[in-house]
Amino acid sequence: MSSVDHPSHYKQGKYECIDVMLETFGAEAVKHFCLLNAFKYVWRTGEKNGLEDIKKARFYLDYYISLEEGK
Repeated sequence: MSSVDHPSHYKQGKYECIDVMLETFGAEAVKHFCLLNAFKYVWRTGEKNGLEDIKKARFYLDYYISLEEGK
């Protein structure tokens, strides 16, 4: 697991934040969250972490796709 896809600061015990969000708020809310997070990371690419931010955006887009295809 990479620090981009599964950073340790988003995990408490065996639970990862995005998985708890999915259980708590549902797939539609998490899909919106993923699109907004992807936008944020692309937006700041030249200002903060460059390629790492693009990889984070890709993670959220991939997660969105997996939720969408899981219908």
